[in-house]
Parts: sequence; structure tokens; C-alpha cells
Amino acid sequence: EVRIDGDLVDVTTKEFDLLATLVSHADETLPREELITAVWSGGEVPDERTVDVHIRRLRRRLGEYASVVRTMRGSGYRYDTHPDVTVWSATARR
Repeated sequence: EVRIDGDLVDVTTKEFDLLATLVSHADETLPREELITAVWSGGEVPDERTVDVHIRRLRRRLGEYASVVRTMRGSGYRYDTHPDVTVWSATARR
């Protein structure tokens, strides 16, 4: 689950899995291809722009904490640790 200021944030499974994957590699840039492999298993593999769309939606849901998910131009995405953000556990489902 994702909470902001104690309130539960409604995120989709893919958004949660993206966030959990990024958090589990905090301060490390993950290429879109790696995020696709981690989050979309089996079935049809989406193109890289699908990741961008899900990240944009995730940021919208994170509100004032959207900046913890950074775009690394030409490289991918990263989760930047933030003093006001606590991560208890981050596990993406497969």
C-alpha cells in the first residue's frame, strides 16, 4: 500500500509495482527496458512509452511527493530518497 500523510493512496497494480521496483533500487537509475522486464511479466510486452504513461499517472497520485520519481533523460527513471518519505517494505508482484 501507498500512504501519504497517513492517507491511503489508490494506485493501480502496475503503478505500485513500478514504485516498488524503483524503491527497491533507490538512488539507482533503471532503464525502461529493465522496468518492463520487472513489472510486465508474461503476455504481450509493452513499448517503452507505456512506462512513461504509468510513471506520469503514478506521479499524479503521489502529489507533493511526485519528485521522488525522477526522469533521467535518455537513461530511465530513479527513486530518490527523501527525508519526509519512509519506505517500510517494497515488493513488486510477479
